[in-house]
Amino acid sequence: MKVTLNWLKQYVDFDWSPEELTERLTMLGLEVESVQKTGGEFDGVVVAQVVTKDKHPNADKLTICKVNDGKTERQIVCGAQNFKPGDKVPLILPGATLPAKPGEKEPFTIKVGKIRGVESHGMMCSHEELGLEPEKLGLKREVGLLILREDAKVGQPFAEYLGRAGGDVIYDLEVTPNRADWNSVIGIAREIAALNGNKLKIPDIKLVETRSTASQTSNRKDGDAVERVPTASELVSVRIEDPDLCPRYTARVVKGVKIGPSPDWLRSMLEKVGIRSISNVVDVTNYVMMEIGQPLHAFDYHLIAKGKDGKPTIVIRRARAGEEFITLDGQKHQLTTDNLLIADETKGIALAGVMGGQNTEIKDNTVDVLIESAYFSPTNIRRTSKLLGLRTDASYRFERGADIDINDWASARCAQLILETAGGQLAEGIVDAYPQPVEPREITLRHQKVNELLGLNLKPEGIEFYLGQLGLKTVKRKARPVGAEAVPEPVTFRIPTFRVDLKREADLIEEVGRLYGVDRIPSTPPRGALGANAFDAVHDQIAEARRILSGLGLNEAQGQTLVSSVECRVSSAEVVALANPLSSDMDVLRPSLLPGMIHSLQHNVSHKNYDVALFEIGQVFNTKEGKQADSHLFFEKPRLAIALTGRRALPFWSGDDRDAKFDAYDLKGLLEEFFDQFGLRGTAFARRAESTSLFLESATISLGNNQIGEFGQLSPALAKKYDLRDAVLLAELNLDLLLARRNPAKSFKSLPQFPAIRRDVAMLVPEATSHDAVLQVVRQTKPANLETVELFDVFRGKNVPAGQKSLAYAFTYRAVDKTLTDAEANAAHAKVVEALKAQLQATVRE
Repeated sequence: MKVTLNWLKQYVDFDWSPEELTERLTMLGLEVESVQKTGGEFDGVVVAQVVTKDKHPNADKLTICKVNDGKTERQIVCGAQNFKPGDKVPLILPGATLPAKPGEKEPFTIKVGKIRGVESHGMMCSHEELGLEPEKLGLKREVGLLILREDAKVGQPFAEYLGRAGGDVIYDLEVTPNRADWNSVIGIAREIAALNGNKLKIPDIKLVETRSTASQTSNRKDGDAVERVPTASELVSVRIEDPDLCPRYTARVVKGVKIGPSPDWLRSMLEKVGIRSISNVVDVTNYVMMEIGQPLHAFDYHLIAKGKDGKPTIVIRRARAGEEFITLDGQKHQLTTDNLLIADETKGIALAGVMGGQNTEIKDNTVDVLIESAYFSPTNIRRTSKLLGLRTDASYRFERGADIDINDWASARCAQLILETAGGQLAEGIVDAYPQPVEPREITLRHQKVNELLGLNLKPEGIEFYLGQLGLKTVKRKARPVGAEAVPEPVTFRIPTFRVDLKREADLIEEVGRLYGVDRIPSTPPRGALGANAFDAVHDQIAEARRILSGLGLNEAQGQTLVSSVECRVSSAEVVALANPLSSDMDVLRPSLLPGMIHSLQHNVSHKNYDVALFEIGQVFNTKEGKQADSHLFFEKPRLAIALTGRRALPFWSGDDRDAKFDAYDLKGLLEEFFDQFGLRGTAFARRAESTSLFLESATISLGNNQIGEFGQLSPALAKKYDLRDAVLLAELNLDLLLARRNPAKSFKSLPQFPAIRRDVAMLVPEATSHDAVLQVVRQTKPANLETVELFDVFRGKNVPAGQKSLAYAFTYRAVDKTLTDAEANAAHAKVVEALKAQLQATVRE
């Protein structure tokens, strides 16, 4: 939502600086995304008229022009060719400065100078030189000078011609979805008025109905009869077939308008807030929408088909299944019965609350105009806008909840401005189809509750003053019981219909807090607070996991909770489907973190970042056992995922393994280091014998009798689908189990005082024998003084029988209280070797 400082000041008096207004709006809850100051950039630029145009004697592509700047004629040398004598153009006078162009450091100052021997006193400008978009000004884009309209006044400052005289400040505001009333200039001005106590100045509407405007009657002689304009009810009828989707629809008719460009003030105001000027009538509807927040639409009255009563009939109905409709943007849409149409007796003429149709649009030859001002169901507008992919200023406001009571006022305001800008005669009255008028909501407020929740000591009259400033009216007070303490009685407020967000007592208390000033509310600790919560410990442990993983060289990723069901087919878990998904790419809750991690890798690789190491901690969602996949009952579980691809280390000019890529051992080693630092002891890895739908090769990770996760290499077919050229290593862990089995306590021992003895053993074992199996035998044997066991070689090939492999281990023995003898080390080592032979069918190699 864009609004300007000068526009706001039309409705409320305040003397805040632009910076102070930014701060106050922010404290009211209106986030100011950007502030743009206008004016001053066209100093020294005026509207001029070309008088003569002659060839330059010394240059074929230059001309010498006499130009009238409103005070004198001056000579200008010009290189453009798209103009002729009589055209009006922007002229920058000597001494004025043009802003620096892209790539230039300094602005360009115009001076009196000679061009090919001929003096030039200024420069006629193009739209590029002025930094303007001709289309937004209602002008034609040309190569050369910016040609202004014929009604431009010679000598007028160009900033004034654009409606930017005196400068202005444009605020781009982020409006929260619940505050529909902030989608209007008057709505924001009402907040300012509530804050500073000044009166909100709503424009007075004085309609001249059934009479010609002054411009049309000035030549009428006394005694001439004035042609009677029929009333609105005689000119149009309205029939609402679905009042649930359209509770109210109003129509006014203005006859005899003259379609043309908007006056400067109107065009400029719309351009400042980002709306392109189209014509006077259409611009008025947009102006009133921005002013009061009520979207309007203007139809060409004579393009609406007549009904049985002989007059044009507006029918508000659901579209028929498969009915086609062409909107103003030229797009053809196929509608469903969920879409609401504004129609006549033969055809649809507008997509209700979203966009009008080409078949009744305002054109240059339009004479009579029908003004629509209505209220439409927010849910239906949101559904239609999303289904058809049409996002308009009107749908944006309707789907957040417009003000049903403002329809008549907005229609009258629109009619008033059309008469001022396009002339014509206004038919008397209004056709107002309003089957079931809406009663304003009422909310009861307890004064003591306000102070309890805000931690303040406000007086009842102060509380009621704040709410009164927002337009809330007191309607009744509850009687105090006999003998009760002298405390203020609860008071009931009638909520204005433009405040669709106020629904309960807490909402009113929030409004009091906003106007009192959130920054003025004291910070006090809650009574009875324990100061700690069980969740704090979980949060701290997860933070510790993040610290460890970052220290291991991983970057944290953050994936989407909503993902595509197609991407989840590789997961064995039942997915939780959404009843009303935003799109086919976001139709289920993620059952695993891995699809999101793969997307993160793809995003990095597509941006030529091929070496990626990521982790993510987040929630996954699975259906409860025995329930259908679309059940509303589901589990939410925390998970930890890791993803690696590309090179394991950044390249170094002297490195031998500068192109070494991540493999499964890198991921396994990273997991082991993480477990060790996180306080998990006794984890075991078990390789899967076969591939899965997700992994080419993989292994499970267990802790005791519980499987805590899995890891492996992504299937090359899937990797290719996501344009991942290198091997992709993935792991996903059950974070609940990690936290439950974690033992962060650390033990320390003194450095060894006595030397160690190393014994190596190389043995042939069956191919299926794992490293964990060897370690398990060693642990069960419990050799005396054994300090470490290290696998340092695996060999297959020459002199190794088929179906076997050679494993070489280094065993380190050390006593803590003496120097170990060879005999003692040999005895312990022989015990280990015999156990390996007996339990693993190992053959020790000499």
